[in-house]
Amino acid sequence: MRTALFYILSVALASTIATAKDADKASPPVDSSASPCAPIAFLVGGTWHGQVPPGPNEQKVEIELKADWTENHQGIRFDSTFVIDGKRSPYASGMYAWNPAKKQLVVLYTDSKGSLADGAVTIKNDVLVHDFRVTEKDGKITKIQARVTPQGPNAYLNEIYQWKRGHWEKLVSVHYERAP
Repeated sequence: MRTALFYILSVALASTIATAKDADKASPPVDSSASPCAPIAFLVGGTWHGQVPPGPNEQKVEIELKADWTENHQGIRFDSTFVIDGKRSPYASGMYAWNPAKKQLVVLYTDSKGSLADGAVTIKNDVLVHDFRVTEKDGKITKIQARVTPQGPNAYLNEIYQWKRGHWEKLVSVHYERAP
């Protein structure tokens, strides 16, 4: 049984590799405008910098974001890092992808404290509304909404809200610019 399974997996892998090699030779570059991820494709490439309100002791706080297509071009992965007084500290890593069953753009990320955020992205008046459920390490769940508003090809505004007392309360607003 194991030998048969190994054989089937080996044949499937060889076939996949051969197909991929042929595709590399014959396939033109992928058109990202045809992707269901097109609404957030503007994030891909370069390094984004956002100024966060000062931290304790009036420390200068910046957040950096880098985003790239997944290798199969079916999602966009991202990593963000806090830079506090010049010291780098990883913050969140995740990805956007299209969920065909829900017919919806979804996002999933983990942060440096071990929390998991998952949710959907909808577009309302050119604003990318991210509705998240953030699950902390202890299991506590918080509803968060991020409203991402593109401002040309090299800037966007990220406004973050938390669901409290029956309505969305703004936590922070961060303006990002792509580094030249």
